[in-house]
Amino acid sequence: MKYHESNLKTAAAGEPLDHRQVIACLLSRQPPQLVDVAIDLWERLAAGLVVIIGNEGFDALYDRSLHLAGEGFPWLTPGESQTGSKARFERLRSGLLGQDSDQAGNATVLLLATFIRVLVTLIGHPLTTNILRAAWGDAYEAAALEVSQCPKK
Repeated sequence: MKYHESNLKTAAAGEPLDHRQVIACLLSRQPPQLVDVAIDLWERLAAGLVVIIGNEGFDALYDRSLHLAGEGFPWLTPGESQTGSKARFERLRSGLLGQDSDQAGNATVLLLATFIRVLVTLIGHPLTTNILRAAWGDAYEAAALEVSQCPKK
C-alpha cells in the first residue's frame, strides 16, 4: 500500500524528520488492519498528551486538526466532543471504515500530520518528537530509522 507522498522530504543530517513519512510507514506495516492501527496510534498519542494538557486541551487540538484536515477530506469533521480514549475516536473509526484503504490511509496520514504540525507550532519540534517517541515507542523509532535511511526524493 502506497500513500500520497508528494512534497515529502526524508530526514537528512540536521533536518527534522518528516512525521508524515513516519506515519505512512507505521500504517503500511499492517495494511489489512489500517483502521485499527490508525486508532491505536491516536489512542496512544492521546494517552500521552492528556496527562500533560488535559482532556480539554487534547480535544481542542484534535478538533482543530479535524477542521484543517477536513478541507482535503470533507468527511473528517469535528463532531460532538467525547472525552475518553475509546469514545473520542469512534467517529474517526466509523469515517475511516467508510473509505477505501488508500483514502483511509491518506486521511490518517494527513490528520495525524496536521495534529503534529499544530503541536510543533505550540511546543516545538524536539519536544513533539519526544512525545511521539514516548507514545508510540519502538514502532516510532523503527519507522523513523527506516524513513531517515530512504534516499532523498
